[in-house]
Amino acid sequence: KALNLWESTVLVQFSEFGRTLDPNTALGADHAWGGHHFMFGGSVQGGKVLGHYPSNFEQGDAEGIALGRGRMIPTTPWDAMWKGVAEWFGIPASGPEMDTVLPMHKNFPPERLYGKNDLFHLLSPNTEEITS
Repeated sequence: KALNLWESTVLVQFSEFGRTLDPNTALGADHAWGGHHFMFGGSVQGGKVLGHYPSNFEQGDAEGIALGRGRMIPTTPWDAMWKGVAEWFGIPASGPEMDTVLPMHKNFPPERLYGKNDLFHLLSPNTEEITS
């Protein structure tokens, strides 16, 4: 902030693998699918939880994503958040540049991916506010 760069800064924290919600016999957690991300910075639209939060954690849930022992099938792709971050840093939403940065993004429906307008209140570092 002292350098007047906070609005141009985004920090992302993530876990590279998920963990079961229920403990194993040693009271630890086993590997599972999915994970979580935290994103913050001066231009980030904070205070939101994005993605799908399950309505039931029990195996056989109506949504078909709970596998038991707290293992959940992911509903939001890894690329979802990174696409919006890449756009914010100036990568066009579609085209060869995005294909290079996120080669798997085309494997997901566009409604499962976040754009820069979903994640940031500024169009890009050091620019005007998004008005939509």
